[in-house]
Amino acid sequence: MGRRGENAKKGLRLVFAGGGTGGHLFPAIALAEEFRRSDPDIDITFMGGKGGLEEKVVPRYGYPLRVFNVEGLKRRKWFGRARAIAKAARSTMEALRHFRSMRPDGVIGSGSYSSAPVVTAARLLGIKTAILEQNALPGLTNRVLGRFVDRVYISFEESRRYFPGGRTILSGNPVRREIVRKLEDRRVADKFSILVFGGSQGAIAINAAFLDAIEFLTDIWSGLRIAHQTGKEGHEAVVAAYRRKNLKAEVSVFIEDMGAAYSSADLVVCRAGATSLAEITASGLAAILVPYPFASDDHQAVNAACLERAGAAVMIRQDKLTGATLAEAIRRLYCDRQALRVMRERSRAAGRPRAAQEIAENFLRLLGAA
Repeated sequence: MGRRGENAKKGLRLVFAGGGTGGHLFPAIALAEEFRRSDPDIDITFMGGKGGLEEKVVPRYGYPLRVFNVEGLKRRKWFGRARAIAKAARSTMEALRHFRSMRPDGVIGSGSYSSAPVVTAARLLGIKTAILEQNALPGLTNRVLGRFVDRVYISFEESRRYFPGGRTILSGNPVRREIVRKLEDRRVADKFSILVFGGSQGAIAINAAFLDAIEFLTDIWSGLRIAHQTGKEGHEAVVAAYRRKNLKAEVSVFIEDMGAAYSSADLVVCRAGATSLAEITASGLAAILVPYPFASDDHQAVNAACLERAGAAVMIRQDKLTGATLAEAIRRLYCDRQALRVMRERSRAAGRPRAAQEIAENFLRLLGAA
């Protein structure tokens, strides 16, 4: 990346706003890590909501964190909406005070209601702003913020229509660098390797359906290798089920090294959260996607449908998810390796492993720092 002059660049300050869930937080962290990799002198601060995931995760990465008392507007009655608006107004005033002392060069919102006061305050002070939109169907906060920020970085072409054309860039969703690095260490196993997970908290419905699917796959089980992340709530039940069936599987509550897990997988069975899909496509993996049916505006189903139309995945709605339907999808890809290869190629074509780097370069150009 270029320079705008030693003295100017040395004092560059960026703020990341948003969080609440991993789907909003981890892309922001991946992007922050890219900024820090490109120039260790860039000063980065995170701002988020009190009680959100960011309070646990951000300090582990060594970034300062400021939190505000905010809450969402959706699915609230009039009193709850009034309270949320009052909290947002107070948080905006707090952010204005912080920015007057911090004097950041740029603010990037990663979605969720906690980003709204921070990005709004930055805009009021004339600070350069951007948002990351991870999903094919944008959330309410980003649809509003997208009207006045300087840049909108989208992950799906389908979401472009919700934002101003001249300021919207199809960049992809930033993926953690440790996952991208593992793409070079692709392992070829002697068995067909299936990675099953439901997000960091696991997914009871996916766990149950996969255990039922085993009953329909007994004739090919010896040719399968299973890595199954259960989540804390379902772990004991899944372990007991495998033991009862006298079947081998690598079962864990949480997979710390997802990069290694992806690098040894032939097929993934998981939800359709934006971060998971960014990682899967960056890894060029075939996937069977089961969208979380209670996601806001059913956005996971929209994400999954985009990849299914591209030929990069198979979607099974949760109301259609049974052991039989899941086993049928697995068997088809196990038996038809050509179909599996095509799906992997289309997944790789949809992936954007350089998303973080491209966004960082573009935003620095916007700031006149590249």
